[in-house]
Amino acid sequence: MALRAWFSRAAASAALVGVCAVSTACGSSPASSQWMLVNHWMIDAVTTKQAPLALQCLLIDANPTTQSVVSSAQLQTPGLHTRSFSQQELELTNDSIEFQLHFTSMATRSMRGAEPTLTIATPNWTHTFSFGEMDVTLVPKRVNWLLQLRSFAGESGTFTTSHVFAMVVANPLPHPVTFDGFAVGGGVELGRTAYVMDPKQAPITIPTQAKTLVSPITVPPGHTLALYCTFRQPSAYRNVYFQPALRLTYQGQSGYELTNPALYTETKFKGDPTAIYPTVNG
Repeated sequence: MALRAWFSRAAASAALVGVCAVSTACGSSPASSQWMLVNHWMIDAVTTKQAPLALQCLLIDANPTTQSVVSSAQLQTPGLHTRSFSQQELELTNDSIEFQLHFTSMATRSMRGAEPTLTIATPNWTHTFSFGEMDVTLVPKRVNWLLQLRSFAGESGTFTTSHVFAMVVANPLPHPVTFDGFAVGGGVELGRTAYVMDPKQAPITIPTQAKTLVSPITVPPGHTLALYCTFRQPSAYRNVYFQPALRLTYQGQSGYELTNPALYTETKFKGDPTAIYPTVNG
């Protein structure tokens, strides 16, 4: 399933343009632009050395000029190799442009509490920002025992520290597969894990008929399973990239099945967003 639109561009740009209209930090000239980076990311993932992490970040420029161009962007931390960078530029209004920055990165080792930096260059300035925190667990080998029918790509809205991750899987194999629980990178606090066997519907929130996982659950051949878990991130991190793995057992063999990432992002701001997110003039 393709990632859901993960940022409400109009809300962020309108808030930033409004702040620039009244703030002396934006300069007195109408042509002066102010850039805002939506950072404070918590990256929590289980992956392998061969599987990429599709990391993202948003940069908004209010009052853009002809110099409103992102020349380059580098995401760096020990243990992370960024293989490629791309960007998508969208003109929201005459008063704002957003740049969606995309990084295809590979973890070369497990990380706990890593603090990646993001260096962005434009024709007028180069600045290094804090990206957030990265907690990654590398597993030696991935398996593909369950067919992932549906996954939910997070949510956007008002900032919150509590979230639900949900997905639906099926067993296409001739023998039962046992789900032993979720594995996480270590930066978030995992709460309840619940499931529904052969669900007729799969809502994003945990349904009332879901059972709490207290012991491994077996998925017979040809059956489906809706999986849910709740998690919390530290309050200092306002946006979350969450990619757990499924701990599975099949015919006496144990393995980890990777999932698609889910992004949980702040899109509705109370007050001045530039009081939360870093800005650069120019």
